[in-house]
Amino acid sequence: MLYPGVERLVGTLSVAEVLELSAIEKVEVLGGGAADPAALIDTGDFVRPQWQAGQLTLLTSPAAGGRLVPFETRYPTPCCAAH
Repeated sequence: MLYPGVERLVGTLSVAEVLELSAIEKVEVLGGGAADPAALIDTGDFVRPQWQAGQLTLLTSPAAGGRLVPFETRYPTPCCAAH
């Protein structure tokens, strides 16, 4: 999905920067609610938000070092691929 600002979401950015630099309106931690604006997100140079309740929302999950990572990865592991 292409959206305004996607090209700026590379490297490590704060939640506040993601919101400022792109069309993403909200960043949530999976199972934890809204992310702290000061929290750092290791983007992995791939950020794919989704529409939730009419807002472009980036879902993240906790990662090493107290950082966040986008919940959806560029190359997801297929579930049950060998079964």
